[in-house]
Amino acid sequence: MKKSICIRIPNEKIYVPQVIEFIKRALQVAGVSEKSTIDMIDATRELLLNAVNHAYPAQYQGAIDIDLSFLYSGVEISIHDMGFPFDFKSHMSSHKEGGLRRLKRHVDRLSFTNMGKKGKSFTIYKKHPLNIENRVFYPYSDLEDESPSSLKPASIQIRDFEPGDEEAISRLIYNNYTYSYYKSLFYYPKKILALNETDKIGSVVAETKEKEIVGHFALIKVPNSNSAEIGVAVVRPDYKGKGIMNSMLSRIIQRAKEAKFNAIFGEALMLHPFSQRANLHHGFAESALLLGIVPNSVSLTDPNAIRSKKRAPVLVAYKVLNGKKIRTVFIPEVYAEIVERVYENNGLEILKREKTENRGQNRMDIELSRYTRTGTLVIDSLAENFSRQVRTCLRSLYRKHVEMIYVDINMVSCEKIDEAVNMLKEEGFVFAGILLYRRAEFDYLRMQMPNSDNIDTGEQIVCHSDFCKELLSIISAELYDSSFF
Repeated sequence: MKKSICIRIPNEKIYVPQVIEFIKRALQVAGVSEKSTIDMIDATRELLLNAVNHAYPAQYQGAIDIDLSFLYSGVEISIHDMGFPFDFKSHMSSHKEGGLRRLKRHVDRLSFTNMGKKGKSFTIYKKHPLNIENRVFYPYSDLEDESPSSLKPASIQIRDFEPGDEEAISRLIYNNYTYSYYKSLFYYPKKILALNETDKIGSVVAETKEKEIVGHFALIKVPNSNSAEIGVAVVRPDYKGKGIMNSMLSRIIQRAKEAKFNAIFGEALMLHPFSQRANLHHGFAESALLLGIVPNSVSLTDPNAIRSKKRAPVLVAYKVLNGKKIRTVFIPEVYAEIVERVYENNGLEILKREKTENRGQNRMDIELSRYTRTGTLVIDSLAENFSRQVRTCLRSLYRKHVEMIYVDINMVSCEKIDEAVNMLKEEGFVFAGILLYRRAEFDYLRMQMPNSDNIDTGEQIVCHSDFCKELLSIISAELYDSSFF
């Protein structure tokens, strides 16, 4: 049995009994108990009838999508439509007894996602141990491979990119993600070749003695900086668990040292602890926790992969190589304690920069990522009356419908960092962390704000280290205070 089943029907009552009967049989085949089956069927029927009767205007022909997912811990059913907007929070907080309030008694979790122009969905979840082809499902990670490099098969060679590897790398991406990988340029062999030839990326591959490329890792140079990101790490499914990923990462670090980068960093997906653990194992230290940066369209072909219906967070971790270890920066008073902890965690010493009488000027810019559908307002300095221009930039980002908005504040040149942080907090922004050696080797304080309900803010976030838990605790508390929930 597959892990998920998708059904699409018109918004007509005649189709509801057929869908209900199909779901009932699917739950029985999966070994769901009779009581849990009855509960899920009752809740699904309620959601389906609500969608058929109320989602679309009268006489309007619309579609309703039903997704049935068998997770390693239970069953999840989502009902999606492109009908009228809906205020779930207001409905659930009212004193009226409605169908949605009633069906919560049947399930372990009821959630609602407003997807803007993409419609809305209701999701119900019921905990239940499943027997799906007698398979035990484990979390997946691009960096789950933690075996020592010495366990790598002798027939595998780790080497730098050579012209001719580009098509095999694109195929590796497809083997792991099909066409869902958000860095879509890696589906174009010619672009991979061009980027390696111009040193914008430095690829490392794992090659068998039969000359097959079975692994890839890349060092991606950050524009206007002497730092680089590690990423695009994939291993062919039948070669996972053999120490290949760790071997490639060791070579990536060596290449970064040879290139004399000040620092390198990785972004570990937080739906599992494995990639976080691998980064820490290689001497990286956490500095930021970025919510919602990974699109929920990203899916993995690995049968053990955890899928998330919401945009996932990443944990940013740095390995300082040649960068100056003493950082002279402005420290925002409200975040002084956690900022000092971040620098300490990365083995850096900070000196507090003193303010001057310089009035300064507004220097800010907007960066948009077409890969992640996020927007960043970069603030390098602020004049006396800066709030109007900052809010104008933020409104521009709101109108672009990016799902996450970040603000990066230059900690070296922005004297009004306290005023900026306080204003952003009033706008609903919360702490994210510190980006080191980011632009022109300056450090930036990053703040963040979800611009969508489709952001995972805690349900499936996994922290491996105590410092990660500390970051998550601070961010969660601020989100709660800002009424995001």
